[in-house]
Amino acid sequence: MSVIVNITDTFPTHDILAVGSVKIWSSIIISGVMLKFDDQSGQYFFEFPSMENNKAVVKLCDKTLKEKLLDAMVYKYEEYILSQFENDNSGSKPYILVLEKERIERKYYRQQGLI
Repeated sequence: MSVIVNITDTFPTHDILAVGSVKIWSSIIISGVMLKFDDQSGQYFFEFPSMENNKAVVKLCDKTLKEKLLDAMVYKYEEYILSQFENDNSGSKPYILVLEKERIERKYYRQQGLI
């Protein structure tokens, strides 16, 4: 089972971290998948686009596929955020990028047992 994610937009609104398209099993493409962060639980989650302009509502029943999709979206999003700071010494980044970078680094250090 393959899941390929392409992040198309970051921070389009205050509650959406990223929007992307997802390709599942090399044939199913879903555009407008939103990556969000729940402040209460400290967890990422994703939402498919809802019914608009006669577009179908997507529902995944396969738990493994849901986990793979979430992992792929989070990986691409975090990779994008961290790449914004590589080889750039200007120091003038939007504040939201700086906050997200710090949150991602704290999460990594917690996972490694360094905090």
